[in-house]
Amino acid sequence: MNFKSLESVNSKDILKVFNESFADYFVPFKLTENQLVSKMTSDKINLNLSVGVFENQKLIAFILHGFDTINNQKVVYNGGTGVMPKNRGQGITKKMYDFALPILEKNGIDKIILEVINENIPAIKSYEKVGFKTTRELACFKGIFKPKNSNTVVETIELQNYDWNLMESFWDIHTTWQNSKNVLDDLKKDNDARAAYINGQLIGYVIYKPKSKQIQQIAIHKSFRKKGIATKLIAELAEKYGSYFSVINVDKKSKHVTGFFESLGFEYSIEQLEMELDLNKD
Repeated sequence: MNFKSLESVNSKDILKVFNESFADYFVPFKLTENQLVSKMTSDKINLNLSVGVFENQKLIAFILHGFDTINNQKVVYNGGTGVMPKNRGQGITKKMYDFALPILEKNGIDKIILEVINENIPAIKSYEKVGFKTTRELACFKGIFKPKNSNTVVETIELQNYDWNLMESFWDIHTTWQNSKNVLDDLKKDNDARAAYINGQLIGYVIYKPKSKQIQQIAIHKSFRKKGIATKLIAELAEKYGSYFSVINVDKKSKHVTGFFESLGFEYSIEQLEMELDLNKD
């Protein structure tokens, strides 16, 4: 086995291993090449920091690493670990990190974060062997929106400019990587954002990704909650794009958010753990 970065590996080769790796996953899925490229763009994947394992010059495993600077820290995000089924049980995930960690440290990376389905015990144990620790429990939802009473007082319009200082003041919890402001700033052209106003004051918003039917962020000013504002925002999206929605990686500590999706009749699809590896030695 040879270990090296994915810098010179084309997307078709990554796609083959990706789809075979996830064919028998807890939530099986298969991507097209365009979908993989879109995912890699959304996740800010940096192939220089990503890892590939090669056997007879063929890719058999990978870790896709995204990169961003968050709160003055250099952060790497594991956007997917894939190992060909016939190569499992050889500790390849740990070996990939044994190869990657010195490179990441040399590049001044402060920490690595990832999400893993909480039932995927083998993967969790592999990450724990590397040194990852669980930081949060996350819930994912899916469901059909059924029209219900919503607020008729607020004005709703397209949200064109993201005032993150104001919008973050509505949050109870911080988003995970795929729903973070850094990612959403790059996806503006692909997303539909709606805002709710009262007397010219922004009091709530939703950011939605039509391609995946996914609500990426929704937040309401703390003084205006439980007034049907979030429901109205989602109702407008349902009218435009259809009634099916999915939501990924909601921090389970936020009872306001999880309770809201439950009140809409959305069901839990999967639960995940967010794990983190601190690379700072001091």
